[in-house]
Formats: sequence, C-alpha cells, structure tokens
Amino acid sequence: MKFFSVNVVAASLLKRPVRVIRSAVRSASGGRLAVPDWLSEAVPDWLAEVMRPKKAPVPWPDMIRAVLAIWVPLAAGFVTGRRELALLPAMGGLLSVMIDTGGPYRQRVRRIGTAAVFGGAAGLAAGTVLHGRGWVAVAAIVVIAGVSGVVSRLGATGSATGLQLLVYSSLGLGPIGLLRPWWHTALEFLAGAVWAVALITPSWLLSPRSAEQRAVAAVYHALAADLRAIGTPAAAAARRAATSALNTAYDTLLTGRASASGRNERSMRLMAILNASHQMTEAVPALRAEGERPPPWVTDTIDRLADAIARGPESGAPLPLIPPQWSASPGALALRDSMVALSGVMSGDWTPPSAPPAPPDLRSRLRGRAGHLAEQLMGGRIAWTFTARLMICIGVAAAASEVLPLQRSYWVVLTTAIVLKPDYGSVFARALQRGTGTIVGAAGGAAILAVVPYGLWLLLPFGVLAALLPYGKSRNFGLTATFLTPFVVLLIDLLEPLGWRLAWDRLIDTLLGCVIVLAVGYAPWPAAWQAHLPAQFAATLRAVAAYMDEGLVTAWAAGGRPDWAAGGRPGPVPDPRSGRPGAGPAAPRPPAAPGSPAAPPWRSRLRRRAARSLADLRAEYQRTMSEPPAVSRRASAWWPAVVGLEEVLDATTTAVVAIGRGAAGPAPDAVHRLTGALRAVADAIEAELPPRCPGELPSDPALAPVTAAVRSVLALLTRGEPRSRGEAATVP
Repeated sequence: MKFFSVNVVAASLLKRPVRVIRSAVRSASGGRLAVPDWLSEAVPDWLAEVMRPKKAPVPWPDMIRAVLAIWVPLAAGFVTGRRELALLPAMGGLLSVMIDTGGPYRQRVRRIGTAAVFGGAAGLAAGTVLHGRGWVAVAAIVVIAGVSGVVSRLGATGSATGLQLLVYSSLGLGPIGLLRPWWHTALEFLAGAVWAVALITPSWLLSPRSAEQRAVAAVYHALAADLRAIGTPAAAAARRAATSALNTAYDTLLTGRASASGRNERSMRLMAILNASHQMTEAVPALRAEGERPPPWVTDTIDRLADAIARGPESGAPLPLIPPQWSASPGALALRDSMVALSGVMSGDWTPPSAPPAPPDLRSRLRGRAGHLAEQLMGGRIAWTFTARLMICIGVAAAASEVLPLQRSYWVVLTTAIVLKPDYGSVFARALQRGTGTIVGAAGGAAILAVVPYGLWLLLPFGVLAALLPYGKSRNFGLTATFLTPFVVLLIDLLEPLGWRLAWDRLIDTLLGCVIVLAVGYAPWPAAWQAHLPAQFAATLRAVAAYMDEGLVTAWAAGGRPDWAAGGRPGPVPDPRSGRPGAGPAAPRPPAAPGSPAAPPWRSRLRRRAARSLADLRAEYQRTMSEPPAVSRRASAWWPAVVGLEEVLDATTTAVVAIGRGAAGPAPDAVHRLTGALRAVADAIEAELPPRCPGELPSDPALAPVTAAVRSVLALLTRGEPRSRGEAATVP
C-alpha cells in the first residue's frame, strides 16, 4: 500500500455514505467483493463491507473466562431460587467481559475496576434515583451524557468508564431501577465485577507480560543479534530475523490498537519505543559497511534495554547506563545516539544533559499531573463538538421515551448511547451494524423464550451466548449485538417474565434509537460525513512547528542571549495565526527581564494550540478507526506517526522548560531547520504527494532530544512509510 493512498479514501470518507463506502471498498479490493452468487445482486458492495467481520483467531481463553464470569453467578441464582439476585452479579461480569482488551495485569484490573465503580455502579445508582421521575430524568440523563463525553477524553480507561456510566444510567431507568435499596444494587453489581477480575489472575500467572511488550522487546534483541553477527556467516540470517521481528511488532501493536477504545498510554509508550528503533536500524548497515562490530558490552546493553521493555515500567528497575563512546566511526556514533534516544523514550525524560534536575518536591509533581489532567479534559474542537452531539441525541431519545407509547422505552436511550459511543466511534457503520445485529439477535431471543422452558434449562442458552460474546467482539460491532441482544433479553426477562414479546419490544426500541442517531447525530453534522485525518495531521505538524519556533528560539533569547546580539540576523518567525514562516526576517523581540519566570504570551498560546491540535488528531484517528475495515486499515498506518508527533511535543516542552531554568539554548538556525522539515512534510500531505527526506538534521547538542524525536517521525513518513497491518517493514 502506498502511504498516501490513505488520503484518497480518508479525505472523502462518508461524504456520501453509500457512494463513498462503495468506492473505498473497490479501491481496497480492486473490484467487487466476494459474496455468494445468490447475494451478488441483493447485497450492495458498501453494505457487505460494513457488515463484514474482521479476521481474527478464535479467543478461546476469553470465551472460557466469559462463561465463568457470567454463567456461574446465574447458575448460583437459579440453584438457590433467587434469580433476581443473580442478575446484578451477572451484569458485573458482563461489563468486565465487554471492556477487557488484554494487556498487563495491573492495567486490566485498573481499567475494569474504574469502569465498574465509577461507570457501572455509579450509573446504576444514578438511574435508580432517577427512575420514574419523568422530565427530571430526561434533563438529568442529558447532563450524564455530557459528563460521559468529557470523562471519555481520559484515555482508554476514561473511554470505558464514560460509556458504562451512560449505559448503566440508562438501564437504571428500566426495571432494574425498581430494585431497592440502591446501595445493595451497586454492591451486587460490583461483586460480579470482582469475581470476573479474579478470573484474570490465572492467565496473568501463566503469562505476566503482554504480547505487545514481548514483540517490541524482541525487536531490540534481534537488533543486538544482528550487530553481533556483523562479519560472520550468520549475518544474512540475523538481518532477516530483525526484519521479521520488526514486522511482527508493528502488526501486533496495530492489531491491538484497532480493537482498543480511547487513548492507551501503555500502547502509545510501546509504539514510541518501537519508533525509536528506526535510528538503530539506520546504524546497523553503516557498521556493516564499515566492517566494524560493536564491543560485546554495547550489544549486551541493548539486550538489557530489551529486557527492561519486556518488564515494563511497573517493575521499577532502573534502566542500564549507556556506554561511553567506543569508536569515532559514523556508524558507531549513530548507534550510540540511537541508544541514548531509546533510553530517553523509555524513561520519558527528554531533559538535555546540561539542564539542571527538575524540582523533586511533591507540589511540583502534583501541579504537573493536574495540568496534564486538565489538558486532557479540555480536549479540542472535535471533542466538544462530539459532546454536544451526544447530549442532543440523548436528549431526543429520552424525550421520545417519555412521549411515545413504548413498552421498554429506556432501550431507546441505551441504544443511542451505545451507537454514538462517547469516544468518537463511527456513527454510520455502528448504526447499521447495531440495527442489523439487533434484528437477528431479537429473533434469536424470541425463539429462545418461546422454545426453552423457564427454569434451569435457560442456563444452557445463557452459557452459549456468554461464550459467544468475546467471539463477536473480536469480529465486529454487529456480531456483538447479535449475541448481546438475546443475552440481555434473557437477563431482563428474569425480572419481568414476558416471553417472546420482550424481544419484539427490544427490536422496536433499538431501531428507533438507530434512527435517532442517524437523523439527529449524523445527518445534520457535515463534519461527521468526512474523515479529516490527513488534513488534521498536517495541521498538527504546523502547530507543533510553530510552538518549536516560538518556544525554543524565544526562550533562548529570553535568557539574555538573543541571536541578534552577536551580530547575526534573526531567523524567520512564524505567523502566530497560521504557523507558517514569515516572508522575511522578523523584527528583534526584546528579551525578557533576567530571571523573569513569565513566558511570552505567544509561547503559552502556541503550546496550548499544539496540544489542542494533537487532541483533535487523536479524536479524528479514533473516529476513523471505527470505520469499516477498508478505511480503518489505512487509518491504522497513521498511528506510529501520531505517537511520534506526541513525542516531539513532549521533547520540545521539556527543552523549553530546561532552557528557562538556565540550560544552554539551541542555535535558531538549527531550530528553523527542524521546523522547516516538519512544514515540508505538512505541505506534501496537503498536496497528496509522498514527502521527501529533508536531508541532514541539525546536530546541535542542546537540541538533541527534540532532533531525535523529529527524526523518528520523519523516518516513518519518508523512508519508513507508516504501514497498515500485514505490510512488510524492512531493515536496511
């Protein structure tokens, strides 16, 4: 796949839903999709692609765990004759099954626990309080939708928590809200979630490290072996092994990211570490051409760095020290620089070596964390637009449930919440998949209620459906709805046995919710018809470049060492409105008073603008990843570059802070060369042209961490070309 073929598909995504998805499918497959002959005329290409399940291995461990997490509480309730008490623990187990996406044990426990306490339990409590309160409940559920949208900005855990808060608040408006006391309802629900978390422990004991950690660590082990093999007969085999490890690592990370929701800090950290391997892969052929094999202590250090990647930051073990310069050859210097850059990415410390240490006091750390949290909650334009759409749709659905004669009206709100999803999920595809899956699932639920005798025999379909939930989740949203609908119908029937008519009510309410989402949350919002991922990436490149120009050059000048003081001419200063360089040399800025802690106002504004632009980029990426595979596969190619761009902003901010504390500043010309390279890439993206390598980057020591981060992004966009899953990477 050519990297910029994503531009053709993503730039016009959903402009006209039917036409665009059809063209996306044909551009991906080169012709009509393979469907049975008897369906070739009845099923349009675009609909077949929207509904097509993803290819994924059968998740047997997850299926077994789902049966134990959900079926065991239900069986206990049936055996003891307290079926209504089995409902809430089973729902707690259901939450854990639906939001668990794997990963390290601590992260999984934190994700499930946070979503269960602040999402599911809090939502059930709120729904119970609001049950039967009419228009007061309508207003309250709109407010809860707004809170859900804001909380969803706090990464993957926030995304899961925000969704569950809205979902279980909606469920609380139905028969579950009649259960009393409310705190008893919440405790039973949490008991089911705790039981499901306990079932994760055996798999963690057997395999404490995630597949993503092992894959990224394997890349650096393979590179160390490649360096040891220089000048030996095993060199060719070692090179192929390094190439295979790099391909596997990218495939593993991109596959995991495709099934995740929200911003996952662990996955982003692993992708940043993997991106840093580009510098090391460039050093290997240079050493091979020079015939120089690194000393054993150098390759041993790379192996120890790989071991630290596999252990993860939660181990708390210090990183190995980078060995001093052992050779003056270009390849050796490049290899040591790549090891320093890798250590910086792993530690998250972009501070230049000459900078004084950061203040260690607790107040400074808390202030930094609070600022980061506030920045995430603020989000960008896309985040606030989506929050408004979510609140409007939930308001319309809640109002419809009040005025229409519906038997199970709370399902309208529930469907609207799930289809619209508070973290920018695709509306059009999800609505189609949800509607189709619900039709099939409702028919299955009605058949089960009509055929299976009420009593212990219901445990059989409960167990089968529980096992199929992880399978459907690994395929697509529609297949998940196909298995989830009859399961929820059976659960609700435990409270109010109505037979097959309950499935019919579910079908009507679900289809009404899908119509509300498409008519209110999709059609009136032209921005939702298109994906702007390439354009947003280019805009973020310009915003980051503008902050680098203003922050690094002006921060250096503010220390009393302006570039024009030595007789030089100031470099071009970017226009603060567009981020583009000025037409000529700008007038000198007067330096700030020595020791003044205040930053120039444009620097703070450009920093916030760059952060908001990155937030919009993450939101746009998440939304595009929810689209059908023909589009999402191409969108996944951007993720390594998105992560790399965040590293550039972090390194730049750290350098600005260090310079403000008295560290040596970079030469303005070096800064402008870096920002010029970023803007050249942005120009190429906007022109739908492949970007060119900008040549040598500056070697200013004060700019080394920023240069290393920029080099990784440029390697991905020029030589490396971001890849979608299944495309080959090469080690030079």
